[in-house]
Amino acid sequence: MVTSRRDFIKKSSLIALAAGVPLSRLERTAASQGEVPSVASGLNKTAFEAQLNTIFLIHDGASRVGIKLVDVTDLPRWGATTQREAFSLLFRGDRATALKQNTYLIEHETLGLFSFLIVPVMRRQKSAVYYEAIINRLNP
Repeated sequence: MVTSRRDFIKKSSLIALAAGVPLSRLERTAASQGEVPSVASGLNKTAFEAQLNTIFLIHDGASRVGIKLVDVTDLPRWGATTQREAFSLLFRGDRATALKQNTYLIEHETLGLFSFLIVPVMRRQKSAVYYEAIINRLNP
């Protein structure tokens, strides 16, 4: 699944506009159209912390790549608002199945299906590849 920067910005803008629509209505619409839920549908920091050291399956074309969630970290809050939840997810994967930076469909046994932008990050450990996803929610 290859997403250009233009497509990513366009889709993100639509999600931001839809944020004013009641969540229950969005979930019914998404479910009826077979769409994948976003972070807005309840995937918060607490939900991910409960899944530390579990495997997430990344859909990469026809294959699925397993990566393990190894860290959930708060990100600094900026501005005067406290109505914000920002955190980082750090995943560890196998070097043999390294992923490129992209927005992937992700599957988890407990959390279900969702999609995130996954970015490879540099780490000192050479036996594994690390990936990061940044979650920035304005109204948790």
